[in-house]
Amino acid sequence: MLFIKNLETPRLTIRSWRKSDKEFTLSLWGDKENGKYMSDPIRENMDEAYLKCVDEMEDDSEGYYLVVEWKEDSTPVGTCCIFPENGNYDIGYCISKDHWREGLGTEVVDAVIRWVKAEGGRSITGEVADVNLASVALLRKFGFSEYRKTRYKKWGEETWFDAHYYKLNLV
Repeated sequence: MLFIKNLETPRLTIRSWRKSDKEFTLSLWGDKENGKYMSDPIRENMDEAYLKCVDEMEDDSEGYYLVVEWKEDSTPVGTCCIFPENGNYDIGYCISKDHWREGLGTEVVDAVIRWVKAEGGRSITGEVADVNLASVALLRKFGFSEYRKTRYKKWGEETWFDAHYYKLNLV
């Protein structure tokens, strides 16, 4: 799905993902450090099936795939996604390791929460690996709490992550 209007934060624009964002996205998600806790594969494990999924993100009918970029020059610095279903909006986000600890994740999550509220969402969830302490802390900062234990596998590997869904009730 495509955003009708971009989201704005003090420093960032969050806009719909386009096919022209593919190389940035693959380099971000496929980086061993940057994508360490994501289910997406590292670059060398990106097979045809995975690349086909990425190619279809722009036209995905189940959710929003988004790019996070600097307002001042449109340089991409991250990605996020939002999947609405029955009043709940499941989210994911990834900020480039070159910009970790600059508060960009906070700006992105805040903008997404404001947008979901405006859309009439009742709750927001996000699945986070238990060892991803920075992401756990980010969601807790906004009032998310552990909702459900889960486990997920990294595409193309035998790497599994114990995880939790975190949930923020909006109503």
